[in-house]
Amino acid sequence: MQAAALKSAFVRALPVFILLVLGASAADAANSISGNIFTEADNAFTVLLVDKQASELHIAEVNNKVPQITKSYAALHGRNSGDKLKEGDNKTPEGFYYITGYVPPDKLDSTLYGDGAFTLNYPNVMDKYKGKTGHGIWIHGRGADRNNEKTQGCVSLSNRDLTSIKPLLLPGTPVIISDTIEFLSPEDYSKNKKKHMDFFKRFISSWENSDFKGFASYFSANFRAYDGLSAENYLNKKKQLMLTNPKRKVFVSDVNIFKENANKLMYSFNQLYCSDNIMSYGSKKLYLMVEKADNFRIIAEEFTELELEPFLEKSVISTVNNWKTVWQARDIEKYISYYSSSFRSDDMDIKQWKAHKEGLFQNTKTIKVNLTDIKLKAVSSGKIVVSFIQEYTSGAVADRGIKTLVLTGCPGDYKIIEEVWRPALTGT
Repeated sequence: MQAAALKSAFVRALPVFILLVLGASAADAANSISGNIFTEADNAFTVLLVDKQASELHIAEVNNKVPQITKSYAALHGRNSGDKLKEGDNKTPEGFYYITGYVPPDKLDSTLYGDGAFTLNYPNVMDKYKGKTGHGIWIHGRGADRNNEKTQGCVSLSNRDLTSIKPLLLPGTPVIISDTIEFLSPEDYSKNKKKHMDFFKRFISSWENSDFKGFASYFSANFRAYDGLSAENYLNKKKQLMLTNPKRKVFVSDVNIFKENANKLMYSFNQLYCSDNIMSYGSKKLYLMVEKADNFRIIAEEFTELELEPFLEKSVISTVNNWKTVWQARDIEKYISYYSSSFRSDDMDIKQWKAHKEGLFQNTKTIKVNLTDIKLKAVSSGKIVVSFIQEYTSGAVADRGIKTLVLTGCPGDYKIIEEVWRPALTGT
């Protein structure tokens, strides 16, 4: 009975024991969801959260769109408090960063930096915009000669802890450094996520629907674009695009929202912009700050062009296969719906092409088409050139050749504007 009573008392005291050993923030982290990460991305990924006030580094593992804290470590930071402003101020910067590389211990003074260092992209575009100076902000180990409890601005872990998380610290891994990290209950997390995601959806909708007034309202008067344009010049450029290309589609994917504190957010996402004659794809980051009336405004942006063809491949192949299916079914109305009103093939326009194909459909009972080696290339005019090996069989007619289709439009709404066939060369 006495042993059972002691066991019961120990279990009741366990939460207090955890608080004493880990500290209140680490205990909160172990039982809550990170309030600094919101995502609609389907892929799993890792985010590092540095809490300067608690002197801790948390590992947030994002699975099924939920960020859970899986590990927490004691971490040193700059000996002076506050956000880094200039070189030599011995402060650790606060903001949104990414791991850019790894420096092994044999390339460092290991007596200071221990078992290696992971470099960060400080100063980022927001830091430069604010006029911050300095460089060489790392997450590194701890050498035997580092007896002080602070750094010159880096984040430092024990060598054992750095080694344990090294496999997670890949280039591109997000790092959020804040004065204090936020932890939320599942209910509060859902509310915050919806608020931030709804804001983003309204912003994209205003752009897609040429609502210039609504679109412009999301930007700070102090905004600077990635190419250096001021808010006025940037918005004038967007307004002109809306006037000259009123129809557009803006496809976004892998949307992540990172929160530094109550006043700073970053939206990171991949974006396809598609209009009548422009198609571009890239990675975009929007940096936001709270301005008057507690409203977030976009203060800066980054855009990195990405390869377009891999992103378009799935939608283009789906369109081509669906086109093939209705062709084999000899359904002239569905078949011709895949073609633009501006279509041309040799000397035939869309009306002549329809009449030509309708006659062929009526004079045959079966059509079989096999497509292989589908390749695509996006060209600057907003068109997509698709080529493939086509094997065609209809009654006594059989041929094999290279078919080229030129598509216009956006994913989900492609139209064939040009079609060319030539015999395939056969080897001996």
